[in-house]
Amino acid sequence: MILRRLVSLGLFRLAAVFACVLAFVMGCAGPTVAPSAADGREVESVVAAGPDTRPVDPARAQNVFVMLSGGVSPSSNNYSQYLQAKAVTAFLERNYPLDTVWTFFGAGNVEGQPPFLGDVRRSEARDGRTLNTWLPGTISRNRPAKREIVLRAFREEILPRVRDGGTVYLFVGDHGSQRGTGERESIIDLWTLARDATNERGWKSERGEVLGVADLREVLAEGLGRGRVIFCMTQCHSGGFHHLAVPRELTANPRWFTRVPSWWKPAAAKGAPADVRAAGFTATDEFNLAAGCDPDPDPDKWAGYERFMPENLLGLDLFTLLPSGERRASFYEAHIAATLVDRTIDKPYSTSEQYLERWANLIETRLVKEANLSDPVKRQVAAYQRALDGAAPRSGNPALRERQELFARFTQRMTEQNSALRELLLTGTRQQLDAAIASPGRGGRGPAQPAATAQPTAAQPAPAPTPAPVPGSGRGRGGNTPSPEVLKLWNETVRPAWKTAVLADRVAVLPVGARDFEKHLLAQEAKGKDFLFANARTLADEVYWKSGYADPATLDRAKAEAVVRWGSERRSQILAWAKVSDEPAVRAAAEEITKLQPAGRRGGAAQEGTRTPQTTTESTRPLSKKTAAERVLFYRRTLAAWAFLLAVDERPALARIAELTALERTPLPPAMK
Repeated sequence: MILRRLVSLGLFRLAAVFACVLAFVMGCAGPTVAPSAADGREVESVVAAGPDTRPVDPARAQNVFVMLSGGVSPSSNNYSQYLQAKAVTAFLERNYPLDTVWTFFGAGNVEGQPPFLGDVRRSEARDGRTLNTWLPGTISRNRPAKREIVLRAFREEILPRVRDGGTVYLFVGDHGSQRGTGERESIIDLWTLARDATNERGWKSERGEVLGVADLREVLAEGLGRGRVIFCMTQCHSGGFHHLAVPRELTANPRWFTRVPSWWKPAAAKGAPADVRAAGFTATDEFNLAAGCDPDPDPDKWAGYERFMPENLLGLDLFTLLPSGERRASFYEAHIAATLVDRTIDKPYSTSEQYLERWANLIETRLVKEANLSDPVKRQVAAYQRALDGAAPRSGNPALRERQELFARFTQRMTEQNSALRELLLTGTRQQLDAAIASPGRGGRGPAQPAATAQPTAAQPAPAPTPAPVPGSGRGRGGNTPSPEVLKLWNETVRPAWKTAVLADRVAVLPVGARDFEKHLLAQEAKGKDFLFANARTLADEVYWKSGYADPATLDRAKAEAVVRWGSERRSQILAWAKVSDEPAVRAAAEEITKLQPAGRRGGAAQEGTRTPQTTTESTRPLSKKTAAERVLFYRRTLAAWAFLLAVDERPALARIAELTALERTPLPPAMK
């Protein structure tokens, strides 16, 4: 009997200890006993899966470095992207063993080997016009930025090196966009062209050359093991990649309610993807464009996280690759330095801040409206709302206070960059910030291939897709379809007269080097194509392939420049010729076309754009009201969510914030060369 009582007592104490441990893991906010669900069902426990805590063997834990910049195609793989990728690779190879560095850029031209494709677009201002040239983007030990090549390298070469506890330092350049409908997924746009001996151009355009959040998460979950990933991404819509480690929907603690609402679901029921140990920094969120992406980067004008982040990380001049400025010890330190000088449309932030934003979203979309909150949680929701109106959260938590001070630095710098915004940023209410965000504001660069653009089939000739929009132009296509009257005047009056003169070599304005090119365009137009009024992408395609820039080995630079210039001036030159024609009908048609379809409209004469003294760049214009308000409201929401979690003592969430923050601040390893 005594033995039986002792055993019973021991089991009771063991159960009590287990209950205490569980309570610690779950947090101690709210009532001790979980409330009943609104529909009477039993509430499941919310348990956070912990990381692999097995000890790491330093001898087997290796560090590796990956530079990835897809570029999409020759007409969207801009020179700034090449400068970024080349500088990052040069820095890594100077400081770390070559077999720990992987670079995937554009078509895959390798430094020291014969180039095979002009895959980088560089624009130059000449005589008031911006003209395109192309060069091979040669980089040391470079590989093509193709989906299967990248994924295979991760599976077979990169991840096996870190699965015992090492670190992947991942730097991603441009471009980025989104795919899907509804809850769209951020993607990295990769290189689309592939060799094709059956194609007249020797190349074809392939579908599906993208790497999405789910794609990257899957390969990491399979092969990362006890390794981890620290990333920096500068492409458009890059913020979606924080969801490698952050669920889109977080779960409220059931103890926050007097009765658990019908909408509540345990985390396991939400189909959350596999968690990976990844954290880092992005130029913007998943919904917006980013700055930079410049075919004509100027040392004094090129601006954006695309430039500021690598320059502050590497301590290198991206143009010369010579030392310049301070080299930072981590992505985190470089992120701070870059954000302080970035007054473009960028909204740089980290994975831990994305995690806090998801808690803010839960508070705003669920808890604010919930009638069954416990009184302590109601008070904290009210405090959250006051914080969004400018009441700074008060907390003794050192980590929160440190982030609060950092955001205050960012905000103060924005008031210096645009003093007219000082009152709004420092004392504006949530309503005032929302109004500023809703006001029209400048956009950023678009993705290399807008979602509405049909992908070519493998059988189609490889295109040189749309030149990336000028920063500030946004992504809209606008109306550029000519009226039936304009097409009739062109096809039945002006074009026949022009074609006759060209074939007879009686056109003085047509450069010798561009005559064959113009004859080619006229032959294509006779088959129904439109190179005069259609979107500039159709003519840009022909210019790239017919200029000879595609093949560096056979390039005739004089001819190439003549073709490019003619492509830029074609419409204006043809209409100018027609207006002084000996034929009255041709003159009248040219005047009518000019009146009905002005050159300034898309598809007009200025197909490559015209530079004017009034042109403003991202680096010289003041920080926009819209962008500044977006940044400040984000800072307030994340800090208020953190203060809420501290007040309700939500320990698993607080532990996750600490884990992500520590991961973000991982320093670069010491140089090994």
